[in-house]
Amino acid sequence: MYAAHLAAGVAIHSRAPKAPPAAILAGAFVPDFLWIVFAVAGLEPAGPGRFFDDWSHSLVMTLVWASLFALFFVNRGRAVATAAWIAVLSHFLLDMPIHPKDLALYPHSAIHLGWGLWKIGRTSYWWAQLGVVAVLLAFYAVSARRSGLATRRIAWTCGYVVAFHAMAFPAG
Repeated sequence: MYAAHLAAGVAIHSRAPKAPPAAILAGAFVPDFLWIVFAVAGLEPAGPGRFFDDWSHSLVMTLVWASLFALFFVNRGRAVATAAWIAVLSHFLLDMPIHPKDLALYPHSAIHLGWGLWKIGRTSYWWAQLGVVAVLLAFYAVSARRSGLATRRIAWTCGYVVAFHAMAFPAG
């Protein structure tokens, strides 16, 4: 799903060109960055038969992380702070349909949200993700073109994201 998060970042940035691109792209990955930190710290253990990501990936905590992340950009204006907030929230929205484990409503919640599309098989899962990437990149291309970004730059960005996704094609 990493390419979809990347595609979401470029799509969001195309609608908020005053936002720092690196910040918006990083924002789309905040829950994953936090999961790594929390896993190392023992807050979100991972291993055979055990996986917990409620502190980094639950809906309520994603809203908290999005709000905290957006605070770093308040001095740049409402549009930039909102784009930063949406970038972090996009992670939850993109993970919900295809995350390998349904996402908790809040840490230790009995309520979990998800569609379980990862169960459709690795190859079908990859193609479903490609569909999400294509929609996000189409949104990016239209928005970027309207804002005057050069067609060559749009094509390179789309090509990079698609190539990044292609590297995740399941072997065998």
